[in-house]
Amino acid sequence: MKAKMQNCNLVLRRLTTDAGIIETNLPIETLEELFDYCVTKTEPHLIERILLAGQDGGGRPRLLTFVFQSVADHEH
Repeated sequence: MKAKMQNCNLVLRRLTTDAGIIETNLPIETLEELFDYCVTKTEPHLIERILLAGQDGGGRPRLLTFVFQSVADHEH
């Protein structure tokens, strides 16, 4: 069996004065949507993590977590 991704979610973080840090999940359908969201979204919703859920070649559930770090390069 071939490994298969079932869904992708962005975990967004927002800091509020009353509730502190709030995290929200945003489902992503395509790589283009993921790329667009990552390069255009600004505060107050910061991207915290990218979660990919699916199954490995043996049918076992797997969750990959990527921590997002954004760097701005104003020289290019």
